[in-house]
Amino acid sequence: MEPTIEKQQDVTIIKPEGEIDTHNCETLKQTIQNELQKGTKRLLIDMSQVSYMDSAALGVLVSGFKNARASRAQFKLANMQPAVAKIFQLTRLSKFFDIHNSSDEAIASFK
Repeated sequence: MEPTIEKQQDVTIIKPEGEIDTHNCETLKQTIQNELQKGTKRLLIDMSQVSYMDSAALGVLVSGFKNARASRAQFKLANMQPAVAKIFQLTRLSKFFDIHNSSDEAIASFK
């Protein structure tokens, strides 16, 4: 699972795919870290192609969010599939992250 990366306006969009779990979440973690180290200030994780996440993957997103804040970058999530959104609701992480229904909505919300 190698996430794709694209730019829209001044927002970097990372698009992981499939199931993100203990066995492959390190790739996503490294991708987020690389973008923050490049100086990215607006980072969007497009979850539209993610069908499943385990606790390790949630940890990667929490870590990415914290690293973004430390770098004074904005970190947002968008396009969650219902099963993934339910995980965020059950863990109450939906209150922690800035989550949007679409990438366009998320991009428009960056300051």
